[in-house]
Amino acid sequence: MHPLIILGFCLMVACCVVSAVDIFRTIREGREPERRMRAFLLSAGLLVVGGILVLIGVVNS
Repeated sequence: MHPLIILGFCLMVACCVVSAVDIFRTIREGREPERRMRAFLLSAGLLVVGGILVLIGVVNS
């Protein structure tokens, strides 16, 4: 498997971890819109970059 595919999947897993941490933090501490928006943008960015890396890795292999 191409290293970019592995890196892309790792970033997608990191996206899920960031979302899970945000969910548990929201449950425990309540809703903070600024912090939730930052976590959402971070997880969305990780997902998009991971998808792009997987695409590049599939095309190159």
